[in-house]
Amino acid sequence: MIARRNDASASRRRRASSGAGPLGILAAGALLAAACATLPAPPPRDRTPEAAPTRAPVALEPPAVSAEEKEARLAEAASLVMLAREQARLGLLDEADQTWDDAIALLLPLAETDPVATRQIRAIEDERERVLEQARELEEAEEEPDPAAGIAEEILEGPEPAVDPEQAREVDDAARTIQPDYPVVVNDRVLAWLEVYTGPHRRFIAESLARSGRYIDRFREIFAEEGLPRDLVYMAIVESGFKTGAYSRAHARGIFQFISSTARRYGLRVDWWVDERADPERSCRAAAAYLRDLYDEFGDWYLALAAYNGGEGRVRRAVERAGTKDFWTLVRRHFFRRETRNYVPAILAATLIAKNPEKFGFGDVQYEPPLRTETVTVPTPTDLDVIARVIGTDTATLRRLNPALRRGQTPPGARDYPVRVPAGLAEGFAEKLAQVPPDQRIVRRLHRVRRGDTLSAIARRYGTTVRAIQQANGMGRRTLLRVGKILEIPRGPGAPPEPARAGADGIYRVRRGDTLSSIARRHGVSVRQLQAWNGLGRSTRIYAGQPLRVRPDAPQVARRTEHRSGSTSTVRGRVYRVRRGDTLWAISRRYGVSLTALMRANGLGRRSILRPGQTLRIPESPRVASATSPPQGKGTTHIVRRGDSLFRIARRYGVSVERLCALNDITPDTVIHPGDRLRIE
Repeated sequence: MIARRNDASASRRRRASSGAGPLGILAAGALLAAACATLPAPPPRDRTPEAAPTRAPVALEPPAVSAEEKEARLAEAASLVMLAREQARLGLLDEADQTWDDAIALLLPLAETDPVATRQIRAIEDERERVLEQARELEEAEEEPDPAAGIAEEILEGPEPAVDPEQAREVDDAARTIQPDYPVVVNDRVLAWLEVYTGPHRRFIAESLARSGRYIDRFREIFAEEGLPRDLVYMAIVESGFKTGAYSRAHARGIFQFISSTARRYGLRVDWWVDERADPERSCRAAAAYLRDLYDEFGDWYLALAAYNGGEGRVRRAVERAGTKDFWTLVRRHFFRRETRNYVPAILAATLIAKNPEKFGFGDVQYEPPLRTETVTVPTPTDLDVIARVIGTDTATLRRLNPALRRGQTPPGARDYPVRVPAGLAEGFAEKLAQVPPDQRIVRRLHRVRRGDTLSAIARRYGTTVRAIQQANGMGRRTLLRVGKILEIPRGPGAPPEPARAGADGIYRVRRGDTLSSIARRHGVSVRQLQAWNGLGRSTRIYAGQPLRVRPDAPQVARRTEHRSGSTSTVRGRVYRVRRGDTLWAISRRYGVSLTALMRANGLGRRSILRPGQTLRIPESPRVASATSPPQGKGTTHIVRRGDSLFRIARRYGVSVERLCALNDITPDTVIHPGDRLRIE
């Protein structure tokens, strides 16, 4: 994954902030207090008259700052620093950044003659850098890593593979006939990764190659335009398996796995509305620029790749300490972490396979067709579902083509925002969109301010942020609300969905939060009618996903039945009350269910926000054969221990994950638990 810590300064910043709490207490951090202390008390007013100048000032010298002006500047700068801290605490990072700039601008004239003012400016700059970095990391920490996209990361973090001499001869013969456009060494480490990718992780490579068909031609063009070897694009197999939605535990996102600080450094927009790390073309160009800079520094593609993964600071120190730029020497002497030691030979192996998949047994891969798109310009903030209706496609397609749009709409304040649409649908877009009034291009939700409301409480209720509400309502920096004011609420990751209605057949599918009375009101019928049409008797109990007839002429629907028999052990009727600090990922791990199952059971999405006190239904948890039900048949049995994974167990016994799953009638996504028994052979 890309540059977990990009340089020494980034490492120092993170170590300094490792004990920080949530954004709400940033202003109370030690560094912030220290920065406040560095602003001295205003000096006493000089009551003596100033002496007349003895000579005319030189035109090039800065004008002298009087004691009164100095005092006023110091006081105003101190006020601005306090305001910036409060803005940062409320999540107004852009406004806080500008306010710190204003404070520095006030002190700059003093710094030309006063070293104390120079130190104050440095303290403010340090404070700003730390608070903004801390806030952005906390904002990202709300998101959970995607288990389905994390296989690439898990493979790299596994043990370093050892080469099998018998298999090595076969893959070695195939590898040496392939010539990429940059030097690719075929040594034992590369051969070992070829065995991994053609053996235990064959499925991962096959799926990655298939997905690469969407992007590979364009990516190779971009790398060539940036002056890089075209074949370096196959690093994306190791980074993410060509998944735009890949999101790692280190908060790296996208096909090329940028962390936010490096992404911004290379011109990618990363904020609440837009995350261009998920944009295939923009992130590809940023990755090419970053690799070019790394190669210019180290003069070696292997060291450039190592720096891309582990950070240039780590590679720089390794070269200085070892006195060599030979990557393989640095690996043998363990100057790099295991992930980086795996990373470079894994890329070389993936490149060899991708250049000639038939030689390694991947001749049957069905490559996905290249994306064929056009770009339309959207003049005002507009929902993707509005754009979809205008051009005659579906919203899901637009979301897949525009993965950088995190909120399902073009961002507020953006004029002429480019949106990708399927090829052939761009013609006449501007004229068609012009027929939709600007105030109807956002599917709005409105909130009337009541006594006691605050922006932060409203943001939590609707699953959005204070900053997003302020931007949507043109409030600037203001946080005060007037009772009765109507606020437009932008859609957030945990926002409640728009009220759904029945289809043309008169069948309505119950959603989370629905009640019989709310469904009856929505469709203009009574609760008693719904009960009669659906055979509910006097009961008002309904469940998410249940089909209900909302018209007497609607077709009959099947009623749910509970199956009590079966070989899977389940836990029924569990309800969990959310506590502060909980995440969907942590709760799913705690109860041994998949993240997808937990979200589906509660009608949540991957961007849903949990609130303390919220209740979650824990779905039934199918498990592999338990300790009380040993696997049938002869052979080795492994008892799962804490920390085990299917990948680690398979490696330990020298079998593939696919073989292990087949022997135990499970899938690679099955959650295993300490005490479970797995049949090995």
